[in-house]
Amino acid sequence: VLWIVIGVVVFSAAISAIGSDNLGEYIWYLWITFVPSKAARNVKRLREVQREAIAVSTERSNTSSQDEFAKWAKLNRKVDKLRGEIEKLNAAISTQRAFFKSQIRRVIWISTTGMKIFVRIKYRKVAVFWLPKGMFPGWIEWMLSLTSAPRGSVSVSAWFMITDYAIKGAVVFAITKTAEMAGAKRKTAV
Repeated sequence: VLWIVIGVVVFSAAISAIGSDNLGEYIWYLWITFVPSKAARNVKRLREVQREAIAVSTERSNTSSQDEFAKWAKLNRKVDKLRGEIEKLNAAISTQRAFFKSQIRRVIWISTTGMKIFVRIKYRKVAVFWLPKGMFPGWIEWMLSLTSAPRGSVSVSAWFMITDYAIKGAVVFAITKTAEMAGAKRKTAV
């Protein structure tokens, strides 16, 4: 139980440090790049239409609207048609992306917060470890054994709070030290 709690807390701290939005963006990019889906086809089609629209627009601007009006008007209609298609594809892609990211957020919630809730409920009466008798006053032993663990032990809920606090503190410390070292390297480079 001790290592399950530590694993869940480390995993959720890693997700928190990366950021669920950043993780969602990265997974979206992998999804449209490597998985043959409707979203990937729409993104590919959007890129093709954008390239075509740029080519037609360039050709239209190289064509004189006074000397070659028929050709210019035809190219103008084609550019307008391509812009309409680009707007439709952008709308479809943004809808697919929003749905995909909501599913990713749901999976992240289940694998972090949901897992914490599940472990707390499943192991609520289990002692993570026992404290030596008389080490703490009775009221502290009682608090550490909350919610349902035997008195004189550390409960899963208390162990979650302790490890969560310690690991988040370690992550903040590591990020702060990394930023300080990066700042020091920039100062010496200048």
